[in-house]
Amino acid sequence: MKLRRTNVTPKRLCLPKNTRVLKINNRKLQWLFFLTAVSILSWPLVSLAQERAPKVRHREIKVDLASAALKAGVVTSEVIPVPIEQAEPFLAIGAAWLAKGDAHLSLRSSTDGVQWSDWLPMGAHEDFANERGEQVSALALLDQQTRFVQYKISARDAEVRSLRLVFISPGATPREMQQHIQRKAKETMSTETLLAQQQQKYPKPPVVTRTEWGCPDGQITTHGSLSYTTVTHLIVHHTFSPSGPINGDWAAAVRSVWNFHVFSNGWADIGYNYVIDQNGVIYEGRAGGDNVVGAHFSGVNGGTMGVVVIGDFTTATPPPAALNSLKRLLAWKADQRGIDPAGQSRHAASGLTINNISGHRDGPGATECPGNAFYPMLSSIRMDVNALLANVSAVASVSAASFSATALASESIVAAFGEALATDTLVAASTPLPVSLGGTFVTVRDSANTEKFAPLFFVSAGQINFLLPAGLSNGPATVSVINREGKRALGTVTIATVAPGLFAANANGKEVPAAVVLRVKADGTQVYEPLAVFDSAQNKFVATPIDLGPATEQVFLVAYGTGIRFRSALSGVTAKLGGLDAEVLFAGEASGYVGLDQLNVRLPRGLAGRGDVDFEVSVDGKAANPLRIKIR
Repeated sequence: MKLRRTNVTPKRLCLPKNTRVLKINNRKLQWLFFLTAVSILSWPLVSLAQERAPKVRHREIKVDLASAALKAGVVTSEVIPVPIEQAEPFLAIGAAWLAKGDAHLSLRSSTDGVQWSDWLPMGAHEDFANERGEQVSALALLDQQTRFVQYKISARDAEVRSLRLVFISPGATPREMQQHIQRKAKETMSTETLLAQQQQKYPKPPVVTRTEWGCPDGQITTHGSLSYTTVTHLIVHHTFSPSGPINGDWAAAVRSVWNFHVFSNGWADIGYNYVIDQNGVIYEGRAGGDNVVGAHFSGVNGGTMGVVVIGDFTTATPPPAALNSLKRLLAWKADQRGIDPAGQSRHAASGLTINNISGHRDGPGATECPGNAFYPMLSSIRMDVNALLANVSAVASVSAASFSATALASESIVAAFGEALATDTLVAASTPLPVSLGGTFVTVRDSANTEKFAPLFFVSAGQINFLLPAGLSNGPATVSVINREGKRALGTVTIATVAPGLFAANANGKEVPAAVVLRVKADGTQVYEPLAVFDSAQNKFVATPIDLGPATEQVFLVAYGTGIRFRSALSGVTAKLGGLDAEVLFAGEASGYVGLDQLNVRLPRGLAGRGDVDFEVSVDGKAANPLRIKIR
């Protein structure tokens, strides 16, 4: 005989042959899981397989300019057809030119050759020269239907020798890849981060890997070799304005920057170590992992980590989500390397004494980066990062079923309590569960110094429900919570192989179980009955008396818990009802429900007429929280 749960893999009950299978009513399951207060729903599993890899395309138009043509000071080009067909999701254009003196470039675009946009300044961006000695513009994002462009050069008292226009179609990011990016599903820390971090260090926030954002080179670089440095200074940048038709496809924007840096600037890879979009998502930039040398600080990149926030912050400031992610990333690196966020020190590669958190313009190159509106904010950012490292509150983690803090098991459902744990109240809406909700994330570092992000069910200011990650070592562990603003809370737990807890109907770890009764009649008919009803006078669920019926009927208790699935053997799970031994027919994972375990227990007929009786369960010698049922 098999007991079948709705849309999940059946588990065996040793019942008479020819007993008919009946599915548990889905409404009853939804009611049951509501009682657990952990928001466990029967979500469909989502595949993380990419639909297709984004196709990044680029073309260049080279223009030789005779200096005599610039005597008038301004030259406007002929109409230039865009050399890329069907750009998606937008068309990115950059420029690079060889010039002696001060030259200014502007660009305008058209979808039909009749109606034209305003002239868009394409002045030299970042440093004055790339690896080819050219001045380089920022990227402009244009409508994907753009078919024609014109450029205008103003170069009075200057000599411009050549010009390259670079056209980039970064490819639309597939839907599933975008969903994966939004979940920021990088669940484990990188190896180099684990080796560098010590207990109680500020954790690295979730980062979208190069493969996850669709870098054409993947995790490696095929255009040059890697070198590493001891980071002493953290450098902040800005980039092109995202005011164009980005259509929410920030990964495509990152691919555009990668393409421009590699094929226009002639660099081995994207110049920045990390890229932050305006929603606060952090992307891995340059290949090679932590402490790899980038190309972002005026040619003196040793000793630096470069972080760019997407946007042109000459007149506008970065949005709060991007600033919060920037602060958390800087706090992680400052804590990892022992860098004083508010201090100054000598930067060996440049010979300059600069702030440990500096803007690009603080280096030897002539640049306005990170923008006139953003640069003055660095002073408060330094103070905020310093405060993040100094301000640590406490968080207490317990079993979400029993509320016991004695031990927790991997893949069990945990409730964490504290203050200012999150800035919003949010519930996960799909599986796989996200590792970030409303900018809050939880990490767990075990006794082997392995640190993982915890999948989240629910976050609020005072409580977070999360799944203790799989594969953690037994023993003491540290739980760290970081909210959207970067505030940190720390607590300790003990991880064990099993830590049985039973869910209660009133979500308090006691009284009546969150369970259902299965009755199997003599003819094999299965009937499911509620174990509890809501008493409005008492404002809680109370036990419904169970009628064991005639001797020809069998009655089973189907209970739910967590921290049970890794029991040594079924024989290691025992149950007592009113002091009588009860046969346990199944104890393990409730398939299809994250972190939830199930117990199938046969009710002894000797319970008839006993009234209220204790329901006691032990797993490998560890007792779960006792509950009570009522027998008629």
